Amino acid sequence: MRLSVCCDFDGTVCIPDSCDFLLEKFASPEWKELDDAVWRGEITEREAFPKQIELLRVTWEEARAALREGVRIREGFSPFVVWCRAHEVPIQILSSGLRELIEELLDVAGVKDLPVYAHSAAIDGTRWRVVPYAGERLAEHCSHCKCVHVLREKKAGRRVIYIGDGYTDLCPAQHADVLFATGTLAEHCAATNKPFIPFSTFHDIQRELAQVIVTEQASR
Repeated sequence: MRLSVCCDFDGTVCIPDSCDFLLEKFASPEWKELDDAVWRGEITEREAFPKQIELLRVTWEEARAALREGVRIREGFSPFVVWCRAHEVPIQILSSGLRELIEELLDVAGVKDLPVYAHSAAIDGTRWRVVPYAGERLAEHCSHCKCVHVLREKKAGRRVIYIGDGYTDLCPAQHADVLFATGTLAEHCAATNKPFIPFSTFHDIQRELAQVIVTEQASR
């Protein structure tokens, strides 16, 4: 069975979460209250995220400069993408964040032509608005239904490797054949006895996947 990598971005590929980083610097404290309310189940992430982004007061040029200075790419990501391509393992970014931020940070990392499925931002001066990802959804609680992408890969006969860290990774993680988790996703998996592989860098993930490939080749 062929492998396919589905990878979250914010908090997984980049540290810290790029949207949270901008909200912390350029929005009122209300954004964090909305975040906490999502985890308490008082509001859906789909309802909260647009409200959070509307709180931003920053130009795109100011945001770009801040991102480049304050957000880093997790160690080993760029070599991991090269490794996946060398082994013909497709990799795609599934994000409930903003494409503009993701592409800016991927550019910093020197990663080109990576499929990115995410929302977009409409920026008018210092005011921001979310343009939702226009894809199919299986449930209403998340702004971007990542499960659709994961199940599409599985339907195509691929074994899905999912990599994530947060709230919007909870559902797709349930469908993964192999799950790499960090952050609150790892905490949730540990609390609910959901099998996962912890990681600190993408070097860790690459080593584990290399072993998966060796094992599968030996079983043929």
